[in-house]
Amino acid sequence: MLPLQNGLPRNMSPSRARMLVLAGILGYVACFQWMYVNYLYPFWDYFGFDYNAPGPGYLVLAWLLSIVPGLWMPLQLRRPSQFVYWVLYISVFIPSMFVPLYAGLNSPGEILDLMVVLFCGFAIVGSSYLLPLFRFRFSEIPRSWFWKGFLGLAAALTLWMAVVFRHHAQIVSFLDIYDVRNAANDVAEGSQVNYAFMLLTGAINPFLMGYGLFFKRAAFFLAGASGQLLVYAIGGTKGSILSILFIAGFALLFKVGRAAFALKTISSALALLGLACFSYVASGYEPGPLLTIALFVVLMRTLSTGGLLTAQYFDFFRHNPFTYYSHVKGANLILTYPYQYPLGEEIGLAYAGTTDLDASAHFWATDGLGGLGLPGILLMSILCALVFWVLDSASQRHDPRFAALVTAYAAYNIANISLFTSLFSGGLALLIVLLYVMPPQSERPREGAGIRTNRDGPWFHPAEKALSNSGAVSNGRSTYCVAGTCANGNNCIGTAFVWGALAQPGASAWTASDPPASSILLELVRKPLSTWN
Repeated sequence: MLPLQNGLPRNMSPSRARMLVLAGILGYVACFQWMYVNYLYPFWDYFGFDYNAPGPGYLVLAWLLSIVPGLWMPLQLRRPSQFVYWVLYISVFIPSMFVPLYAGLNSPGEILDLMVVLFCGFAIVGSSYLLPLFRFRFSEIPRSWFWKGFLGLAAALTLWMAVVFRHHAQIVSFLDIYDVRNAANDVAEGSQVNYAFMLLTGAINPFLMGYGLFFKRAAFFLAGASGQLLVYAIGGTKGSILSILFIAGFALLFKVGRAAFALKTISSALALLGLACFSYVASGYEPGPLLTIALFVVLMRTLSTGGLLTAQYFDFFRHNPFTYYSHVKGANLILTYPYQYPLGEEIGLAYAGTTDLDASAHFWATDGLGGLGLPGILLMSILCALVFWVLDSASQRHDPRFAALVTAYAAYNIANISLFTSLFSGGLALLIVLLYVMPPQSERPREGAGIRTNRDGPWFHPAEKALSNSGAVSNGRSTYCVAGTCANGNNCIGTAFVWGALAQPGASAWTASDPPASSILLELVRKPLSTWN
């Protein structure tokens, strides 16, 4: 299991951490703006990354709106959705502050309205962290039952997909994936196998990879990675291949260093963006074939396309009818969809001249702007905040880093497709159910360290309130083990033997001298984290 490093380092105050995060955001915004002018515009102007110099006032506002969320972005990973929130911030929100201005599809005044509403929507999503988690009554099921059911579902979906596409699986380069996709669409027509395809890609395989990496079970990781390779061979989806690197990279991010989660996240994003820009400059602004592909994946596809799609959806639906959510399956049974093609293909036809380009976009564009225009952004932000709250509540028994890791690909989906598609076809709803029913992972402690499981929860033990990143367990005779950071700031594993009433948190060591009438006997045994598996 990964070492416990959710909290702030002992020598770093929250205010200092916040200042460092803001400095990282400043650097990222500056690098992004430079990259747009010097890379996106020269290389990808035909794709929509045009250059129309906005007035200084609009650029200043774009900078302010991009940086201000740094004042409330989560410093520590306390809930898994906070990871998704950071992904949206870096890959959708910041690009959407700059790309629409430079692309110039609408007047600066119109784009100003879009920027302000997006800022409000992003703040609404973040407000979900002000809500206390819902206290589910979790029903314990045997661990073997969970894994038999999960692996049985994974095997059934994989077999279904393998049978349907048994003559069409092939590993090709990224340049040839569209031929594979077209062939897969022809084969899958009428079979409903796309549900198996998307659930494996978005939920089952990422869950296996995340579990394997977090709990150091190589077989689980290899099973999930092999599943994603099969999906790529059948459907030619770049995301399935990249998800292997994506999830492994975030597992490394959670594990390496003792800096605050937010600082590691923005530092990693800045390093990735900065390294890509440096390699572009070092190539003399003429990258070779391999570097061209790498820059496309990192700079254009991952870090910038969300902003361009924001601009295109905003422009398209200023001149065309809203869908009023008739683009959502189920709603289209009672509402008339006003277009011939799915939204992504309609946008591709409008701005690239072909339906072969599926310009599917993040939920603020697809569900917000496409559904109701600017008010739709606010409506979908409220719904997204609700989804985050449900995810966090369902996974509260687990380490938030584990829950964040298995939902990492879902975060990628939310930043690229409809929220409704992410929930149902994309597997996010299935992941929420899996995290809800999955028994908390227990580990065998070293001798003398007490008995430890991962029965986390703010309701479980009052002494837990004094500890960050803590867990609490019972060995059947009112013996509790709490793990995390003691009141004096030292990382430790504590074993507390309690009879009668539960102990209240106090100083770095608690005693049972002169106990109250409830007769408390408490012994605290400290053990360094480094001695744990």
